[in-house]
Amino acid sequence: MVRPDPSAEATMSSAATSPSPSPSPSRSTSTAAAASTTASANPQPARQRKWHPRVFTGCVNCRRRHVKCDERTPSCSNCTRLHLACNFDRRFVFKAARPANKAPPDQPQCPGQPQQPQQLLLQFTEDAAVVVAPAGAAPDERPASAGSGASCSSGSEAVDGGDLSLSVPASSVVPARTGILSFADASTRGIPVFTTGGVVPPTGPVMGLESCFRISTPDPAAHIHSYEDMYYHHFLNTVSTYLIIYDTPSNSNPYRMLPAMVGNSGLLQDTMRALGAMHLSGLPLAQNRTLHRNAAMNMYSNVVTRVRSLVSSSHSTPNLELLATTLLLCMFEKMSSADSNWKIHLSGAGHIFKTMYSPRPALPGSDGLDGLAVSNTLPLRRFLVSLMSYLDLAASCATGEAPLIAGNYWETLGGGWEYNLGVPSFATSRQPADRTMAQLRNSWSRLMSIQLEICRFSGMIRDGMDDLQKELMHSDIQYRIQSWHESAPDVYLRLEGLNEMPADASPEEAETLTAAACVLGYALGASVYLERTVTRRVGSAAFDPVIKQTVDRMFALNFNFSSGITQLANLWALLTAGIATVDPEQQNRLRERLMGMRNFGFKNVYRVLDTLEYCWEHMKLYGGVDYDEFEAMLASNLVP
Repeated sequence: MVRPDPSAEATMSSAATSPSPSPSPSRSTSTAAAASTTASANPQPARQRKWHPRVFTGCVNCRRRHVKCDERTPSCSNCTRLHLACNFDRRFVFKAARPANKAPPDQPQCPGQPQQPQQLLLQFTEDAAVVVAPAGAAPDERPASAGSGASCSSGSEAVDGGDLSLSVPASSVVPARTGILSFADASTRGIPVFTTGGVVPPTGPVMGLESCFRISTPDPAAHIHSYEDMYYHHFLNTVSTYLIIYDTPSNSNPYRMLPAMVGNSGLLQDTMRALGAMHLSGLPLAQNRTLHRNAAMNMYSNVVTRVRSLVSSSHSTPNLELLATTLLLCMFEKMSSADSNWKIHLSGAGHIFKTMYSPRPALPGSDGLDGLAVSNTLPLRRFLVSLMSYLDLAASCATGEAPLIAGNYWETLGGGWEYNLGVPSFATSRQPADRTMAQLRNSWSRLMSIQLEICRFSGMIRDGMDDLQKELMHSDIQYRIQSWHESAPDVYLRLEGLNEMPADASPEEAETLTAAACVLGYALGASVYLERTVTRRVGSAAFDPVIKQTVDRMFALNFNFSSGITQLANLWALLTAGIATVDPEQQNRLRERLMGMRNFGFKNVYRVLDTLEYCWEHMKLYGGVDYDEFEAMLASNLVP
């Protein structure tokens, strides 16, 4: 260590204490001018607090202690180690904020700060990852991983300031031999027109994207100048397919028609951007996941603030755009959160729905802005009614409570089922499978009524009911399920003689058999769900041979007739069968299936696997579970 010179210290001390000569006026003026010039040339940016990327996740205890939470349910590892009561209830208060100034068209920007123009390409890999990389980069010049932080300053993270176009024809998606998806057009007779690759090496086969029939894809060729545009197009071209599930040539995707409802506020459009950003952040191999998640949460908080202002305003009238926005916010929570915040948005959607359909006097000068009197929004209105009932039924099955809206309102107010399994209101031409799909939709509608009755029955049992009344209601529901099977369309009879998809099945036949297997799996799951409601036990296949036979058939239908995106349509049936089974081989196969489905980027799939692992572990160690605690786990996850 070098000691300071005492003489130097004395000199410095005397210099500090002695009065300094006053500078001349000319010198002080020039110094001030130079300082002002330097300050104007290098303005200091305003200090902004950088939030931790996981501020919106984790349990209450971990967020309070500022430690990383692994979000295990029902108790995370930190709370288990410290013997704390773990819960994921979040109560965020979003403050109103003015929207950020829009950048000029020739100035691309990402959330946070402007970017330098650089041409990029979106890469679609087999395991549903979306990667952003510089165009023309060498194969070994891969983008930085998500672990490098959420900074937007690097050029490799900027979105093209010129033309970022996905030159993909509006046709089908077929697996390429290289393990990376290629896009082929029917006019080229299967010759690859556009193949992605070169940025992310093949990661091996991943169970997830390839479907048993060709998936119709809209033409996403568009100029993308900012991250907001990228999120918007990602929702329309990718997330919409995952939500509607049966996005086939004989089916329409109403999510892509929602932009027709966008009003001057842009509320619905911002919600779609938020879903696109959140989905990108949830893909396992997506780059810059922290950046996408922060952008999603910023857009989400802004939308929630504006929705609250509209709902609380006495001058606003609930309309279709507001209903669609709240339903998409519920989807957002289902996709991203580890708690039950989706209940808040679903309850709000139910309130808006009841207000729209309640009789009310006509207002002076009303032009029908609520969307009910506009003929060109009639198909979208029917779709939103079915979407509302789709989420309402899933919530009732999760919580064991009555639905928000009583009755078969998807029939009385929507004119029939129009969410998945075909959307006839948007059909532009007749297809050979239309009659069969109409029969499947009708049988699905009857099955929904039975499921809602079981949910109501579950709530009555929990509140306490007489044993005789319980037995009578149980018998009535069993009879309704039996009647459903006896009056089912003939396509279900064909499934009885099949254990897997026929090798020579045409695309239309594969579509109908896949949809029929899905609906039949839910019908069988209704019997298992009813038995679990009455007995309040897990692992029922070990006690009841009829339940075991039913569970075996459910696994055969799910594993052999669904693949790719259609697996998402069977999530509730897989959860119900997984709770009832005690077969280790079936548990392992189901574990592998759900691990593969995690590549779709939906948090509720993760939580289904966590619930089943908890159930299987406790059955193995203790022979059962604390059913009240188990019900609480089920009630927090929205599983359509």
